[in-house]
Amino acid sequence: MNDLSSTQMPADQSDIISQVYREYHVKLYKYTFYRVGDPAVTEDLVSEVFAKVLEKYHTYNPAKAKLSTWLYTIANNTIRNYRQKNHRHTSIDLERVDLNYRMEDAILKKELKEMLIQATLKLDERQRNIIALKFGAGESNREIARLLDLTESNVGTILYRALQQLRDILKEQGAVYEPEI
Repeated sequence: MNDLSSTQMPADQSDIISQVYREYHVKLYKYTFYRVGDPAVTEDLVSEVFAKVLEKYHTYNPAKAKLSTWLYTIANNTIRNYRQKNHRHTSIDLERVDLNYRMEDAILKKELKEMLIQATLKLDERQRNIIALKFGAGESNREIARLLDLTESNVGTILYRALQQLRDILKEQGAVYEPEI
């Protein structure tokens, strides 16, 4: 992954911020959406993250952390602040269903998504964060480990256990069928 902190930065801060935006907007959007689930809230929070980046870029120190670590920390803190202010938990907009499905398929998909969301909410914060980084932002276990100050093995173990826990929860809800052998 190309990390801007390891390359020569342009002298003009607006060029730097533009480059950061181009490289990280989609990743931060997906990460935030995975955490909050509402597209409108996600847009607002990602905008807030980039406003903070613009305001505080002069405080960023590449010797202390990679740029991606700094950005995900800002995003994580912004999400936490939002949840504390609004006392909200994740609720994903389930209306975003592919129109190519037949109505029955759309209803089933919506129900399964809701079950997955509810199951994810039963995980602890660290497990949800790792799942959001892995499947939302598309980060590797190595990058997640670096971002969260964990070992790569620990990330893999937490992810494995979280996915097992999700499977068990979904199985209890009847969303996962495992034939008896």
